[in-house]
Amino acid sequence: MLGNIRVAVRCVALTTVTFGFYGALLALLLFTFPFRKADRELRRFLFKRWARTCARIVGMRITVVGRPPKPPFFLVTNHLTYLDGLTLGSQLGCVFIAKSEIASWPIIGFLAKQVSVIFVNREKRSDTLRVNTEIVEALAEGEGVVMFAESTTSRGTEVCAFKTALFEPVAQNGIPVHYAAIHYDALPGAPPASEWITWWTPISFGAHARRVLRQAGLYARVTFGETPILATDRKLLAEQTHAAVQSIFDPVD
Repeated sequence: MLGNIRVAVRCVALTTVTFGFYGALLALLLFTFPFRKADRELRRFLFKRWARTCARIVGMRITVVGRPPKPPFFLVTNHLTYLDGLTLGSQLGCVFIAKSEIASWPIIGFLAKQVSVIFVNREKRSDTLRVNTEIVEALAEGEGVVMFAESTTSRGTEVCAFKTALFEPVAQNGIPVHYAAIHYDALPGAPPASEWITWWTPISFGAHARRVLRQAGLYARVTFGETPILATDRKLLAEQTHAAVQSIFDPVD
């Protein structure tokens, strides 16, 4: 009973906050729209505040280890669940590279477009060139870009191999790659994190989100690497970054 009440209350709160922030964005864009830099800074600021507020509503207790990079930056991390967006977004106010399917999700897809998410169609190899161009443009305009290089969520027992294609623009342009590792723990008395926080089983987004919202809360930890990685070959860069993420990664129970 209590779990169902939590779901209902949190759904209302998340919806209210989301549309409240979107309303603020629309109102302020009237002043910043002609100025591209101001427009991007506004979107980054509001996204960071939105992510922090939503994380609190969900009951996320986020711990940061290390020093987050300051924009512009290109950051690579492991991927465990859609909650990674709140974990990182609440600290960085960044632009994510996300699979193109998210663009068609109700509400979430629409809002993702408003905060300049870079969508990639991983089934279409020719789409890589467009995405790589957008990555370079975002960095040139002072954005922090985050890539989940595994290209899929995992249970959290290890860091899966990184896809190398989207490392090309940073390798070609000599841009250092920052890295981080995300970890989740359940609160005392709750089921193990791998059963309801990480999203790796064939279950719909709605069903999984309901599991998360039923619980009292969760622990999230993001560990940022100390020294960014630089290499001119994308495959070597991906291998070195994967090894670096793996070295600070803490498996999920």
